[in-house]
Amino acid sequence: MLQRTLMVLLLTASAAQALAQNAAEKVPLLRQTKEWITGCDNLRSCHALSAPNGEHGVQYSSLTLHIQRRAGADGPLEIRLDQRGEPAELSALRLDGQPLEPQLLDALVLLPEKKGAQIQVTRYEIADPTRAHQWLERLRNAEELKLAGNDEARVPLSGLSAALLLMDSVQGRVDGVTALWRPGQRPASEVPARPLPAQLRAYPGAPELTEAERTRISAAAVKLAAPGTPNDDEDYVAEPQVEVYPLTAQRALTVVLSDCAAYNCDYLISSWSRSNPPKLEELRRQALPMNNADGSGGANYDPKTGVLTTFYLARGIGDCGESGRWLFDGESFQLSDYRQMPTCNGLSSEDWPRLWNIAPPANR
Repeated sequence: MLQRTLMVLLLTASAAQALAQNAAEKVPLLRQTKEWITGCDNLRSCHALSAPNGEHGVQYSSLTLHIQRRAGADGPLEIRLDQRGEPAELSALRLDGQPLEPQLLDALVLLPEKKGAQIQVTRYEIADPTRAHQWLERLRNAEELKLAGNDEARVPLSGLSAALLLMDSVQGRVDGVTALWRPGQRPASEVPARPLPAQLRAYPGAPELTEAERTRISAAAVKLAAPGTPNDDEDYVAEPQVEVYPLTAQRALTVVLSDCAAYNCDYLISSWSRSNPPKLEELRRQALPMNNADGSGGANYDPKTGVLTTFYLARGIGDCGESGRWLFDGESFQLSDYRQMPTCNGLSSEDWPRLWNIAPPANR
């Protein structure tokens, strides 16, 4: 009887463990855990970064630690430390007030300077996998990494453990040998493979619009976006701004901006026939995932590349908000890149967590 009871308990425990391993987090996701933000895209690649939220009286920091990892058993671990402003000596780094061990400092490799960057950013990468794991071991048991004598250069570590555990959960690494936070005995072979990205057809291009086409499509788009005319006694409303682009030989794309404030507008993206008169057609554009501000901010289309971009700025310097990017394949717009940054920490959009990713066409 005792042996049977033990067997039932073992089977129940095994089933519960298997269920937990298979109950992967839904992606894409974006989550803030104390002073860290973690984003994972549709391919289960994850990016966690430090983001002071004012919990300790500091909202901004010139230091940002990025931890990124692709899905799959062999997904590489990438750790990068960015410092905005005048570069400082690495020997000034302190972990809970104590100097870092020489082997940890030596692991920081200076990356080439970004060309065209508006703000000077010094970037260091920990390329060696062994050293990267040593860094995480030291960081997850500490409270703060900072530059001595600079209160605005700090990496808060509150929430790092939860961010690492979330990354492991999304990628199916919990209790396995590849886990970042809680390694165990599960072999790497049990880690789910990285999802295959979709392949898009190449953009075929489109013939230029004539002036007559541009004029009549522009008028139709403005009428659609702002069908009414304000009365004389109403507050002044600026005229909508309209851009017209060739989409195919038979279709055109319009972007109408209206009700513009300091740095965001309402925008309406529409597809029209190039006939006379133009007719409104279905716009096949893949929807953005999650909660988003689609329709507010700004939009632009490049007819040379078939790339449609949108943005929403949470404040004027553009260090928080969201950005989207689509590729036109001759029939529809397929989402290729989507990013969100919920806190304003001085980061450019290329450093925001990516929540959607797709491979470019094979022949591009």
